[in-house]
Amino acid sequence: MKVKVLSAEELTTIGIGAPRKVYFPESVRELRSLLKENLPVIGGGSNTVLSDSSTPLISTALFKDCTFNGNTVTLGAGVRLAQVLKLQQKMNFSLFEFLAGIPRATVGGLVAQNAGAFGREIKEFLESVTYVEKKSGEILTFNKQEIEKLFQYRKTPFPEAGIITSATFKIKPLRDAREKIEEVVKLRLSKQPPFYLKTAGSTFKNPPSHSAGKLLDKAGLKGFKVGNVSFSDIHANFTINKGKASFSEFLELTDLARKKVKELFQIELEFEVKFL
Repeated sequence: MKVKVLSAEELTTIGIGAPRKVYFPESVRELRSLLKENLPVIGGGSNTVLSDSSTPLISTALFKDCTFNGNTVTLGAGVRLAQVLKLQQKMNFSLFEFLAGIPRATVGGLVAQNAGAFGREIKEFLESVTYVEKKSGEILTFNKQEIEKLFQYRKTPFPEAGIITSATFKIKPLRDAREKIEEVVKLRLSKQPPFYLKTAGSTFKNPPSHSAGKLLDKAGLKGFKVGNVSFSDIHANFTINKGKASFSEFLELTDLARKKVKELFQIELEFEVKFL
């Protein structure tokens, strides 16, 4: 099993928090050996903020199997979104084009958060999710019916249920997949901060019938800054690390935002970013 000490910049796209020891199991057996430690799991870190804790992490980055079977594809938890998008362009099939442009995302992370964009979400395409159950170490699977019942807006049974090892998705032909992916990337860039900035994506979930970004904008928080962290002046729901932002600065900024929105609109903002 590989073990590395990695910085917040190497682990997450926003680059906030303390360095961590990271375990990289290469098999289910090695993954099981870590379960008793009850350690957090990290994907590509595109929607994750690390605290100042020194608690080690588990990465499933080495679970990279990819198997096509008729109109389905089974992908390991460590397969990168970018790798799937390349396959889509090569083989002209539809799957993750609506997520194009999310940096460093992995299949495991996307499934665990039921990631979505532009009115679509991962669960629409999921046929099954295979995972190692935390308490027993058994390999279990959620089927299509269970996914429909258990997966909600940006919410799934993970990581509480266990650690995802792979997921099976339904695919269909998509003529000119490359053009569709480029179209989504252009749309994302027209509405969101550029990819080179240190951001963790959407900070808060959209409340029912509302846009978190619009609420934050109306509250006067677009571009608002605390220390080295600020809300984007392009889209107020994106938090930007301007330099060496600290976890405490991130918490101060987001706490202020939640209080302001609650005070003005009587709406409780719920975090979309995950804290480790």
